[in-house]
Amino acid sequence: MARRFIVHVGAPKTGTSAFQEWAVANRAALIEAGFFYPETGATHRGNHLALVSALGGAIEDEKRRAHLFRLFERELQPHPDAAVILSAEAMTTLRFLPNMTRLNRALGEYGDEATVVLVVRDQVEWRNSCYAQAREMMTRLPRFRDYVAVGKHGPRGGNWNLLEEKYREAGFDFATLAFDKRVRDRGIVGAMTSLPCLAGLAGIASGDRTETNPSAGAFSLLVAEQLRIALGEQATALPMHIRQKLAALIANHAHDRPQMRFNGFDTSMAEEMRAMYRDGNDAFARRHFGASWDDLFPPKPIQYVSCDALDELDASDRREISIIAGQVMIEALESGLLHLSANPPADT
Repeated sequence: MARRFIVHVGAPKTGTSAFQEWAVANRAALIEAGFFYPETGATHRGNHLALVSALGGAIEDEKRRAHLFRLFERELQPHPDAAVILSAEAMTTLRFLPNMTRLNRALGEYGDEATVVLVVRDQVEWRNSCYAQAREMMTRLPRFRDYVAVGKHGPRGGNWNLLEEKYREAGFDFATLAFDKRVRDRGIVGAMTSLPCLAGLAGIASGDRTETNPSAGAFSLLVAEQLRIALGEQATALPMHIRQKLAALIANHAHDRPQMRFNGFDTSMAEEMRAMYRDGNDAFARRHFGASWDDLFPPKPIQYVSCDALDELDASDRREISIIAGQVMIEALESGLLHLSANPPADT
């Protein structure tokens, strides 16, 4: 079998959504270039979480897995020689580690080569962005210091050197990009299609330089937290597309408020984070880029620390946040985006 698979695993907050949306918008052009971006198990924006979960054995429902397999095989049949691109950020998580080998074996049923593509980022900036995105989507989170704390299984992801090791052990080839200033200036699609495994796509137009999922400012994140508390249990059940629309409403109502990007690290926390990854980062950078990690991602001095708890705000800021959260709630109810619930808030 000559079919190739390119498995884009993220990481999150490295332009993954921009690449996925570009691939969805250019499916026909990809086919002409000899590549195939499946619709099976993909969201409308192109995230293949359901498909890779089925292939990797992470979906326990056998009927659902079998259904996804049948749809995938049916989609592949008209394109026997096309290289298949799969993309899902969840494949960089610790939870997915046990599924890597099974994923490779499943892909081996359809082709003879599978290459993982991992886009890496400095862990300090990356952790800030991941926390900001989760809070923007009204995920219930601990304080930032606890969020980045090392648990019993080690750091919560971000160990790029370990990820490469695990994917290679599972049988994958490996390619990588550093999400540095050069990649950001070029655009993630332009950078991705410069990789040898995706080089045939370099001629397809790209408009990806505008960030698809920019992180909200620190003030807007506190508004999102206030709204989450006000919604109580209803917030937990909200589908992602509703959360995204609420985030857009918050951005609209808070647009006149000057905001800084969220940063939860003080200087000592940032130094501890960098020290924890230093040896692995340097080995990874020298192996793939012929440079030190600090050459790729020069450490930036910490200039401020964002507030991550409503009860630490002064009275005027709390009042402003409550007002904006109330305005968002009213607009969401009037537009039918939200509906009144009899359940009281679960936490305060």
